[in-house]
Amino acid sequence: MVEYRNVWVLIVAIGLLQVSGGILGVVSPIGLQALGLPPYLIGFVAALHAMGFMLGALIAPKVIARVGNIRVFSAGAALGAASSLVMGLALDGVAWALVRLVQGAAFAWMFASAESWISVATPAAARGRVLGLYHVVAKVALSAGPFLIVGFTPLQGQNFLWIGIFFALAMVPVCLTERVEPQRNENSALPLKQFLALAPAAVAGAFLAGTINTGLLALLPVFAERLELGATASGAAALAMAAAWTGGLISQWPAGRLSDRIDRRVVVAAMGLVSLLAALALAFGAAVMSPWLVFLLLALWGAGSLSFYGIAIAHGVDRAAPDQVSGLMAGLLCTWALGSIIGPPLAGFAIATPFGPGGLFLFAAALTGALIVAMLWRREARAEVPEEDRANWEMTRPTSLTGQDIDPRTEPDPGMPSE
Repeated sequence: MVEYRNVWVLIVAIGLLQVSGGILGVVSPIGLQALGLPPYLIGFVAALHAMGFMLGALIAPKVIARVGNIRVFSAGAALGAASSLVMGLALDGVAWALVRLVQGAAFAWMFASAESWISVATPAAARGRVLGLYHVVAKVALSAGPFLIVGFTPLQGQNFLWIGIFFALAMVPVCLTERVEPQRNENSALPLKQFLALAPAAVAGAFLAGTINTGLLALLPVFAERLELGATASGAAALAMAAAWTGGLISQWPAGRLSDRIDRRVVVAAMGLVSLLAALALAFGAAVMSPWLVFLLLALWGAGSLSFYGIAIAHGVDRAAPDQVSGLMAGLLCTWALGSIIGPPLAGFAIATPFGPGGLFLFAAALTGALIVAMLWRREARAEVPEEDRANWEMTRPTSLTGQDIDPRTEPDPGMPSE
């Protein structure tokens, strides 16, 4: 049995952080809607959050090297807690837009601090299982967080208090740990031309994962509220988000293991097909379906769409030389972040079309169709990697530029101490 005692406090910290993230993912869109903002502006605010995350992720390694993991994590948590309370005090769309930008950077700093620390505290033989535990805890916390605010109105003060509480609680295990902070070396980036040529299918998969998933999830609470999928707006949003994330959590392991045996691009295309069919059913039928059928289809959509990012990453790793993996994964995270900036405004415009709430899933269906075409086209253009040369699939979520150091497919940083 793998001993997690050296890393469990950091995983708990990320779990607490993700509870705040789950609540914010619901409160932000339905709160902005209650403030009178149209869907396209709600999507724009979500894009600012993604932009803050991208900028925070890019500068986090340098800041950590300068002041250390504990200070950066604590600063991120303090910014997150304070900005969440500002949301409750300043019920204004412009203020919330600025707050979401700051929160994006705060999340990136906290992820980078914890992940670089976990990479040092984890024995090499246990990295795969620690990575799996880390991402399962994160997804469960994201799903569970919104249920803490069920029954509250979108702008009720308790929403923001809960968010601030969990940001503050996330600091406790990190500040009290006895672990020695790691020394960080900066990751080397791949030249852009080499990065794009190495694994075009992985680049396309990462970009479309950001565009489709971040865009749809940013507006999913609005979709759920307009269709009255629960007794309250917060309840409807919590159930919808939980359904989507649960589907993604259930599917990722079997899909990932299948991709170790057959062409990963085929697996991504098949997952895209599942997602596409569920999205079309929701686009044209959600308004007349029972809520439980909608939740079932949301789980099916999540099963197809919320797990293919990790398989796309694995395909890229298969194509990379050992000394290219870290730079490749950093580039794919930035590619995902770029898609995450573009996706929410597009989703906001889609839900504001004459199709109404169903337009959100038409947006997802159209881009998922592009994903399927890209995967099949690349399969015809370039042969698959022989099975004996493939790296094993590992559970992966886009978090920070330092996150690849936990991944057993990357070589440990020679500047880091080992257990």
